[in-house]
Amino acid sequence: MENKQTKQIQISGLLQKYALLFAAILLCVIFGAITPTFWEMGNIMNILSSSVILCIGALGLSLVMITGEIDFACGSELAAAACITAVLAKAGVNYLIAVCIAILFCACVGTVNGFLHTKIGIPGFIATMGVSFVVDGFNKMITGSTRIFSSQWGEIFVFIGQKKVAGFIPVSVILLIILAGGVLVYTEGMTNGRKLYAVGSNSDACRYVGIDARKEKMKAFIISAVLCGVAGVVNASQINAATPYLGTSTLVNLLTMLMLGATFYRPGAFNVPGTIVGALIVNIINNGMVLIGAKTWQQYAVQGGVMLLAVTMITILNIRAKKGKR
Repeated sequence: MENKQTKQIQISGLLQKYALLFAAILLCVIFGAITPTFWEMGNIMNILSSSVILCIGALGLSLVMITGEIDFACGSELAAAACITAVLAKAGVNYLIAVCIAILFCACVGTVNGFLHTKIGIPGFIATMGVSFVVDGFNKMITGSTRIFSSQWGEIFVFIGQKKVAGFIPVSVILLIILAGGVLVYTEGMTNGRKLYAVGSNSDACRYVGIDARKEKMKAFIISAVLCGVAGVVNASQINAATPYLGTSTLVNLLTMLMLGATFYRPGAFNVPGTIVGALIVNIINNGMVLIGAKTWQQYAVQGGVMLLAVTMITILNIRAKKGKR
């Protein structure tokens, strides 16, 4: 009897841990049954490619979220990297140098975010929201609030976003795998990365075990901004242009992915595998609804419903976890 109950608990735990992956598979089956074009290799690669930009940004934002904070400037950072790269490239600056300057700028923005919160004491969401307005203004200033593009940029500008390896694997997907692997090793396999979870769990208690919560949050803000900057560079490469409005809906999409991801692999906690699966689900839904001819408001309604469902599941999981500790 006890063995039977133990097996039931184990099965229930596995279903709870990997339910999001099952949901992704189910969505693919449903959309594939409705419209056979969903399973075409070109469409699958399109889903993966469209997942890259937001997934890279979500990996960065997840580090801030793990510490219990939020970075409202993530969309502005993404747009800034794209705009700076495009403006400098159009001015004749070497592409790689332009990218390095763009990423360095984002790192500086992340440093400002961290400084305002950890040193000045401004709540993270207020500090990053204020910074986002400043960066938005900067983006519009350098671009003249217009779309920046040039037919003279050459293949190097579109290499990351549009080129494919072996004729079908996007370079951007390979870049995502490398970055995701790095963040996974950092958060799951390194002491410094695991400190982020400790800070998010109880930042006040961290000082008693020698963890500097302010330092860990500072690192999280900087890495988040850098990864959002990388996402912006990839975005500019995919569309061969840049606009200060690229990051308009970025925060909502990233939060949806992260909330979904927090129900997978490590239920109730933000994690890399969950973030990737969450990003895939969001893009599967968006792609599938476009293929079946859904209207824009219907796509927003479904995405909002999915996010609410994810937040509800996380809340329930956290409540159960707290009860289990008593």
